[in-house]
Amino acid sequence: MTESIYVKPREGGRVRMPERNYNVMPAEGAMVPRVDYYERLLIGGDIAIAVPPAAEIATQPETEPAGKTAHTKE
Repeated sequence: MTESIYVKPREGGRVRMPERNYNVMPAEGAMVPRVDYYERLLIGGDIAIAVPPAAEIATQPETEPAGKTAHTKE
């Protein structure tokens, strides 16, 4: 499975996403596979790695911190 990264196009830039029928990447960014195409765009400065918006973060599975267990009735 390919790793995914969240990226944004540079200010005023238009980046096509081949895995999404060559649609233009939204200005707020998108989660994309970490493949050669996007690596070249990163190196060239056409896109930048960014922090996904809260909605994208909320959809990722949460993990319990080490040492913390499920709530039990005492």
